Formats: sequence, structure tokens, C-alpha cells
Amino acid sequence: MNKKLRVAEYFQPIVGMQPWKAKLGVGSFLTFEFGPKVKKHGLIHGQWHLWIYMADWRLVHGTRYLADSDADRRVIAVAIRRLEEKPLTSVDFDSNTRETTFVFDDFQLQVSPSREMEEVDERDCYWMFFMPENEVLSVGPAGIRTEQADAVQHV
Repeated sequence: MNKKLRVAEYFQPIVGMQPWKAKLGVGSFLTFEFGPKVKKHGLIHGQWHLWIYMADWRLVHGTRYLADSDADRRVIAVAIRRLEEKPLTSVDFDSNTRETTFVFDDFQLQVSPSREMEEVDERDCYWMFFMPENEVLSVGPAGIRTEQADAVQHV
């Protein structure tokens, strides 16, 4: 099966949904919450939770650059919150470059492997997508993988 299709298939249940929370976390980490709220490990998340983790990213609106992972935190926070108003419309994954584009209507969040990672570990993740049934889809140096969420550190 084509890996590009494989990644997109995992996101099908939330295509058309707007994240009810899109926020900047530690450093340049981004998190997005979709679907009903659930409490797990004392935290409230969406039934689907996307965590952009050890990656470089860039947010564009149409052809206009808004922010990237190196921008000022205030600029990032404002730019990312704009995605709460837009539905996720598609996810495009390039298995050769490990780059992923998350499309929110006319916004594109382009995620690529971090340029700052000095020592790459096969367990590292550029992003993780936590789903119902305790399953996690992740993309990192080792490629695409799925595993049970209990085996993954969660924020």
C-alpha cells in the first residue's frame, strides 16, 4: 500500500473537523485537539490529539508566511490559534523526505524533520497522532509506525 495513502487514511475520521484547541507547547511543540473531550492521565485532550514534536514546521496562509518553529512565541501562539477556525481538509505525507503537510482549509502546516537534532534515535518522532482505541500513529526517522498509546510518553 502507498505510504502516502496510509498516513492520510488514519486522519479520515477527523477530516472536516475543526480543532477545538490549537496551541503552542514547550519550545516549538504544537498540539491540536479534535473530537469529544476525554480525560486521560489527569489531562483533557480531544478524542484525537495531534502533537507536532521534534520537527521544524512552517505555517502559511495561501502563499503568505505566518510563522515557523523558530519564530517569536507570541507570533506562533497567535498564528496557530487561527487554525481553530478552520477544518482539517487533508494530510499529505512524503515517505522519501518524511515531510507532512496538514491542510486546514486555506492554511498549510508544513512539518519536516528537525535540522537541530544532532543524534537521531529511531524512537524519535516528528509528530504523533493519538487516536481512539489507545492507538498512536507516528512519523520519525524510522518512518511510519503505529503502537499502543501506553507505550508512548504523552503530553
